[in-house]
Amino acid sequence: MAVRVGLLPDLDALPVRDGRIAANLAGLAIRIRQHAPLWPVYGGKLVVVVGRARELQRASDRGGLTALLRVMLVWLFRLSRGTARLPGTAPGSS
Repeated sequence: MAVRVGLLPDLDALPVRDGRIAANLAGLAIRIRQHAPLWPVYGGKLVVVVGRARELQRASDRGGLTALLRVMLVWLFRLSRGTARLPGTAPGSS
């Protein structure tokens, strides 16, 4: 929810380097790191992705950040539903 109702609308309305966007990304990064052990195969990947999102925000790359957050939103949704595999990963990959 933090991505769909917080970060993505904020990216449409605020400058990409706005402190509120940075704070929301930092909070998301903390939550992803805390929950990563619950997803043994994908948790590490999500930690890397949220780290990359923070880099894109600091570089003022609105398009890249928006695209990455949309992918992350799909991944988190699939994980919440118990989907066995994330898009772009082969069965059994880690």
